[in-house]
Amino acid sequence: MLINPKVCALWALLLLATLSARAQWVPVDSGTTSNLYGVFLLESGVGYAVGDGGTILKTTDVGVNWNALTSGTTKALYDTYFFNDTEGVAVGDSGLILRTIDGSTWQTVASGVRDSLRAISFNGAHGICGGLNQDIIYSSDSGATWRVSQKNFFGGGFFGTHMISPTVGFITGQNSIFQPMQGTTVDGGVHWSFHPFYFDSNEGGCDDVFFFDETNGVTSGVVWDGTGAIATTSNGGSDWTTSLFPSGMQGMDFPKPNSGFAVGFAGTIMKSNDSGNTWSPQTSGTLFDLFDVHFTSAGQTGLVTGAAGTILRTTNGGQAGGMELLSAVSSKGSFDIDLPLTKPFGVESRSGGAGGNYSLTLTFNNPISSVDDIATSCGSVKGSRIADDDVHRLLVNLTGVNCNEQYLTVTLTNVHDDQGNTLSSAAVTAGLLLGDINGDGVVDNTDSHETKIDRGQPNDASNFREDINTNGHIDKTDFNRVKAQIGTALPP
Repeated sequence: MLINPKVCALWALLLLATLSARAQWVPVDSGTTSNLYGVFLLESGVGYAVGDGGTILKTTDVGVNWNALTSGTTKALYDTYFFNDTEGVAVGDSGLILRTIDGSTWQTVASGVRDSLRAISFNGAHGICGGLNQDIIYSSDSGATWRVSQKNFFGGGFFGTHMISPTVGFITGQNSIFQPMQGTTVDGGVHWSFHPFYFDSNEGGCDDVFFFDETNGVTSGVVWDGTGAIATTSNGGSDWTTSLFPSGMQGMDFPKPNSGFAVGFAGTIMKSNDSGNTWSPQTSGTLFDLFDVHFTSAGQTGLVTGAAGTILRTTNGGQAGGMELLSAVSSKGSFDIDLPLTKPFGVESRSGGAGGNYSLTLTFNNPISSVDDIATSCGSVKGSRIADDDVHRLLVNLTGVNCNEQYLTVTLTNVHDDQGNTLSSAAVTAGLLLGDINGDGVVDNTDSHETKIDRGQPNDASNFREDINTNGHIDKTDFNRVKAQIGTALPP
């Protein structure tokens, strides 16, 4: 990506707490002060961020917590792409390409170029990568090997890439005479046709690009004087219509064709609800430069990375004061089992009785006024109500849930709060595995042994999962039921 990092003034730090109080995005602790140039978020909640000094960070809980990985380099990394939770590629200075197949260790892959690589995109196993001096390389085996399409031009470079099929891809950047430029390939990156243009008669450079199909696309960038630009095309890049913004624009993402996000300098975050034709600002809560943004496909959960280790996250599409599902539990008797909203999901080990009855408690950030619909993947919804003692909590009762060794998902549609906000969709998933005392997804001798040791004891916070029939104490019936389930397991 096109990077022009600026160090914000110290007074910006003093304003951060005030801005965050009104923020539509929430800052999280990245554990680093390095500039973070690229981010990728998977549907599972696993995500990666890359930046200066060979920094690679990983999250497994949608960006709440981050851990540093050993990259084996001190060179800057500018972009990353992941095929699944563990297999991905990162690119950076001096033609550097790193590849991982386990989500932890990284190996260097020959790129065939020496210039800084700035942007990478794949569709299936087919990918393209752009860099300085207008370098373009391509891969057909998920980044394991690369071939050079072009390199060693004088000046310019490519900072945005997007593959929309195994053969069709787009690249944007700047040519040698400071014009924004967009290129198209129809053979997987081997050959390219280019369209130089101007941002509303202005020189500059494109940073990121996103195409919805072979003719309709959007690119972001920076005009020569630092002004931001976002341009759209409806004829494959031959002509562009530009909107200008006070701050330079960097990364973009469109989780849905009509819903997109763009980020830029001085904490700029913009959202479009019409495929990039018009944009409205969101409150980021920071004045640090922002470089990249990536969302899951539902368009509600997303991450932004930026200068000085900045990471921002949202779970409601950046909606100011909007509804957000914070947590969920499976409630039986006096004890609850936590049900994390992302993998690994919680496991309910207790019986629902002859009727297959279970109760979930969902907690939201705002007071609930109503819910349009609740559906379950197993059994049926017996009823729901807002808790009398806390209007932030929704109680959902299920019946006929007889799907042991399976995952149960309860989906809510249009959750409304008392301020006029609506959360269009929320889901809670739980593994149902009778007798899985330690919640590891398998019933084995360890579960049976723990139940045997506590036999005859009343249930408490340390052993309530062993009370299979939830009668208040651990008895022979509980032990026999656990023992009978040995060998059962949840799907991987």
